[in-house]
Amino acid sequence: ALKSLGVGIGDPVATLAFNDHRHLDAYLAVPCLGGAIHPVNTRWSDDEIVSVLARTRDRVMLLDARLADRVDSLLPRCPWIEHVIGLGWSPPGIEGITSHHHDELLAAAKPMLAWPELDETSAMALCSTSGTTGGPKTVAYTHRSTCLQTMALGLTDCMRLSGRDTLLAIVPMFHALGWCLPYAAAMLGTRLVLPHRDLSAARLLDLVSKHRVTTAAAVPTIWNAVLAALDAEPQRWDVSSVDRIVSGGAAPTASMIRGFRDRYGIEVIHSWGMTEINPVGTMSPAVTTREEAAMDPDQRIEHQSVAGRPLPGLTLEVEDEQGRPVPTDGRSTGRLLVSGWWVADGYLHEHPETDRFREDGRLETGDVASIDDRGRMTIRDREKDLVKSGGEWISSLELDRAIGDLPEVMAAAVVARPDEKWGERPVAFVTLAPGASLDLETVRIALASKFQTWQMPDDLHPVKTMPLTSTGKIDKKALRAKMNDMTDS
Repeated sequence: ALKSLGVGIGDPVATLAFNDHRHLDAYLAVPCLGGAIHPVNTRWSDDEIVSVLARTRDRVMLLDARLADRVDSLLPRCPWIEHVIGLGWSPPGIEGITSHHHDELLAAAKPMLAWPELDETSAMALCSTSGTTGGPKTVAYTHRSTCLQTMALGLTDCMRLSGRDTLLAIVPMFHALGWCLPYAAAMLGTRLVLPHRDLSAARLLDLVSKHRVTTAAAVPTIWNAVLAALDAEPQRWDVSSVDRIVSGGAAPTASMIRGFRDRYGIEVIHSWGMTEINPVGTMSPAVTTREEAAMDPDQRIEHQSVAGRPLPGLTLEVEDEQGRPVPTDGRSTGRLLVSGWWVADGYLHEHPETDRFREDGRLETGDVASIDDRGRMTIRDREKDLVKSGGEWISSLELDRAIGDLPEVMAAAVVARPDEKWGERPVAFVTLAPGASLDLETVRIALASKFQTWQMPDDLHPVKTMPLTSTGKIDKKALRAKMNDMTDS
């Protein structure tokens, strides 16, 4: 069907969709055809989506029925799109764009006689991510890098996927290829459960019980909600089939790890990764060595809550400001570098962060970390000022600019505040123009055309003057300290 629309070698195909079987079909069909699947984050604003697609120029888009409300606002701004395929529906007509119903398009198509021969280093997917400077940026995954990543996910000391498992893939497929779980499941014969849009704790637990799920992957926000639901109604769901869950995007708390383990017999595996590394970098199971096997279970909690050891094929290094290696004592911190088999070598288009990719193949992750004498890595801080809420990045810089553009505001700065539910939430500090007043609701209304609700600040704090660094920039470190003082008081 895609071939009949002119999709061929090297062509990107955008998807704006949730986790379901039609999306999975496209995940497999597009790369095998020689194209590059390009899942776009459904949580982005129209501006963010358009800025990405304007560079990749996807001629075909697959669009979920539950996102029908975005057709009129988004598609007219993307004149390069020639075909829109509705996943389970028929999109309305847009001038210059041919609309198709997914099922009808497939029914009318003839089977291909043979798959094309492809170079293993050619692109099979494009993944775009918000950057620390605010603008989305895109990397390409090759057939080789994704194949190596998926094989690593099946290793005993990683995620331990196999054909005996039933995997609930909660991680959105638009988020770094769903951590490559759809491909790992296809490669290994793992039974796959796709939850679509509703990721409420009750719905996920219904799926676990119904399909006898053995493993699942999501961000800590999801797992905290699931644990709370289980504790509130311990007899409602049967989770005895679950052996382990993977938690990524932020570090799980010790109480969450202990709660799943002690009350439900479920192992929590912490994982760290990033879009630029295709995307999984580390795993931290409860036991990977004889030394850890001999530990008291509560001793293991400490290393389960850190990012863990790199997957085979990757190398992690931590260096100081002078580029020297820091001691591997678990305490000394520095800039985290990663290199290896599935690390991207750059962004597809010009971007201010391109210099993160060093000529020697090492990538500056933007994280501050430490590594202990057993190779276990811990993320300690971030070099930039991104806010990570519910596993998704929010650019503080873009919020700074948007709030600073308001007539009542002379200066604005957004920083991250720790949040038990979401990991982090944005908080705005503003210096107001003389005689002006401003409240949070007014700010949120003003930002509504450019930002999604979840991207907007939770609180607004007017200050007389902004703290400045020696170079005259707003000192966000001082603002974070001020916010902490406000919280303590």
